[in-house]
Amino acid sequence: MTRPLVDDVRDRLDTDRFGQALRGFETVGSTNAEAIDWAREGAPEGAVVLTEYQSEGRGRHGRSWTAQKGQNLMFSVVLRPRLFPDRLGLLTIAASVAVAEAVDAFVSPHRTALKWPNDVLLEGRKTCGMLLESSISGSAAAEAVVLGIGLNVNQTDFPPALADTATSLRLATGRPVPRAPLLARLLRALEQRTDAVQSGDAAAVRAAFTERLPSVQEPITLRFTGTDRTVSGTIQGLTETGALRLDTDDGPETVHAGEVTTRR
Repeated sequence: MTRPLVDDVRDRLDTDRFGQALRGFETVGSTNAEAIDWAREGAPEGAVVLTEYQSEGRGRHGRSWTAQKGQNLMFSVVLRPRLFPDRLGLLTIAASVAVAEAVDAFVSPHRTALKWPNDVLLEGRKTCGMLLESSISGSAAAEAVVLGIGLNVNQTDFPPALADTATSLRLATGRPVPRAPLLARLLRALEQRTDAVQSGDAAAVRAAFTERLPSVQEPITLRFTGTDRTVSGTIQGLTETGALRLDTDDGPETVHAGEVTTRR
């Protein structure tokens, strides 16, 4: 009988907080929704909700997130950040770096790249996305946010709409990747990187993110969230809050929410 993923992960953790409180499910609607409920009940910093399948997974901009059961990593982490609201975006910057660093240890000689604000790429295709939600009402409203992460690990086929843009660690490397040690390593990196953001070392995290951007100093087009407006320019780096700095034909521009849609 195959050992449950949640038990295997518990035995491998070497974190102080992240994953020490851990709830595992075979199926849930959304790990973010479960984590939000747990946060309302007082879940500690670093509490993790892990599932083998989620029927109502969601990504940024209201998109759905679909993944095969038992092949990937789908989890959410309760965070209780000591950050001003305008700096919460640094948490997804830190998480992107943490995922990339953890994945690199399992996909050599390949190396991950990042796409602002929080996509992890392998061979130019998306292998991981994340969603930060802070819509927690009640006494926990000002104290907790939830970070959901979906990482394609061993999935080998995708719906036609995603076939040209998505990949998995297994597709990139040609070999299966053990999920429990990967998640344990990821949670350790996530704890370290989010702690750095909150302890005054955010500049190092931003630098690590920027170093993995394949489009720095290259022309890109970006669409602003919730609109049809686009802006073209070259990426110059990140601001102190994690926003994207662009050099456009009309001068410098700072983008706080948007999506890179094209790159030459």
